[in-house]
Amino acid sequence: MGNPPHAPWPQQPGQGGQQPPYGPPPVPPGGPGPGTPGGPGWQPGPPLPGGPGMPPPGRKGGGGLLIALLGGGLVLVLIVAAVIVLVVQSGDDEGGGEAQLKVGKIAGGAEATPLEDGSLAMARPGVTTPVVDIYEDFACPPCGRFDTRHDPMLKQLAVEGRAKVVFHPMLIFGESNQPAHDNSLRAAAALRCVGDGAHWLSYQDALYAHQPASEGSTGYTTSQLVSLAEPLGLTSDDFKSCVESQRYAESVKTVSQGYISSGVQGTPSVRVNGRALSTSDTETADALRRAIEAAS
Repeated sequence: MGNPPHAPWPQQPGQGGQQPPYGPPPVPPGGPGPGTPGGPGWQPGPPLPGGPGMPPPGRKGGGGLLIALLGGGLVLVLIVAAVIVLVVQSGDDEGGGEAQLKVGKIAGGAEATPLEDGSLAMARPGVTTPVVDIYEDFACPPCGRFDTRHDPMLKQLAVEGRAKVVFHPMLIFGESNQPAHDNSLRAAAALRCVGDGAHWLSYQDALYAHQPASEGSTGYTTSQLVSLAEPLGLTSDDFKSCVESQRYAESVKTVSQGYISSGVQGTPSVRVNGRALSTSDTETADALRRAIEAAS
C-alpha cells in the first residue's frame, strides 16, 4: 500500500515530495489546459459542503453479489439478511453507443438509472433523499474493500426506498502514478460503454471482482474488459469497439477533474446529502447505514 488516500498533494518534482496513490493529479506545468479546472472553457461543478470523506480501513472477505443469467434475462441476486433482490434487464439493447442510456429495473420497484456523466443513480421512483454519493476509483484497493463491505447494504437501502444511492466512477490517480492511472482509466471508460442500468451494476461488480492485485500490477486490459462483459450478455460489436477504442477516456478525465475541483480529494469518498462522512461513519456497514438513516 502507498500513502493514505487523502494525503496532501505532494510538492512538484525536485521539491522532495512523494506522490500519494489516491490524490488528485497536479496542475500541469504552464497552468491548466482547456477543459481542466481553471483552464479555458472550464466551469466548476457545484460546491460540495464539508471536507472530503475518508476511506474505511481494509477488511478481508465479506459479502458480495451472485450474478447469473437465467432464461436469457439478467438476474442479479443479492442476499443480505435473508433479503433477495432481483435485478432484471430493461430492454434488449446491450449498451455501448452514445445516447443509449436505459433505466434498469430492480425487482421490488427500484431502478438503476445511468447518467450522462457516467454516474449511476439507484433508487425507487420518487425517492430523492437522502442522497448517498459514492466516489470510487476501480484501481484503488480501498475502494475494492469498501465495495465488499458496503455494496450489498447500499443496494438493499435503495430497493427498500430508504435512500438514493449514486455511484460516481472517477480517475483519482495522477498520470505519473502508473500503472494505476491507466488501469483506472480503462476500467471507468469501459463502464461508460454500458448503457443499461442493470448491466451497469453487474459490470461494476465484475470490475471489482477482478481488481488488479496491487497498485503496481497492470490490469483491466481492454481484452480483459471485453471478456468480463461477455457472461453478462454485453457482446455487441459496438460495445467491443467502445471498450477497445476507449471511446469515453477523455470524458472520464474531464468528469474526474470536475469532481476533484468540487472537493473530492480521495477515493473512496462518501457524502450523504452533501455532507462528507468520517472514517467512523464508514468503518462498518451498520455504521454507514446509521449515518444514512440519520440524514433521512
